[in-house]
Amino acid sequence: MHPLNLAVAFQILNNIKNGQLRSCLAMGFEEKDLKTLIDPHCMGALVNSPVPWFKVVVDGVVVNRLLAHAKHSEEEELITRAIALGGSSPMMQELFGLPAKEVAVRRAILGVPNRKGRWPNVSAEEETFLWKLWIKYTKEQNTDLKDLRSVLEAAMAMTGHQPALNLAMIWNTIKSWIEQDLV
Repeated sequence: MHPLNLAVAFQILNNIKNGQLRSCLAMGFEEKDLKTLIDPHCMGALVNSPVPWFKVVVDGVVVNRLLAHAKHSEEEELITRAIALGGSSPMMQELFGLPAKEVAVRRAILGVPNRKGRWPNVSAEEETFLWKLWIKYTKEQNTDLKDLRSVLEAAMAMTGHQPALNLAMIWNTIKSWIEQDLV
């Protein structure tokens, strides 16, 4: 039995049951075939056939549209999460190309307070704690230091472990480690 035969046969039976005969005709069946397919013995012969009796055709335009939408949705979720965790405007510009005004609007929509000026530096104790988290998450997530979004994922994972620090502060600390070749 070919593994896809059952799936296609099920779809045909479902279409016939729901009166969607045009869908069956669009699949390549003729009207005389539809009358025969209602017979369980005939449908069984199709389902149990060791060879496929249909052709699968990929609609490249639709596939590309769906993949682009999925990628866009993932990026929007990542942006929203980063802003909610305290990502700074310069950080959002660097990672996503978002201008400061758009980041401010998104912050307002999310109810994230807007802060002016630079964030304070991380204390030595906090940096030691962050370093331990960095080692843990970069190993777990197989972080690629050349891919800033991969680094962002590790930074966002670290954010929940130190309530006094937001994503911008952690991001700046990690970037300084990278610039100093410490990682």
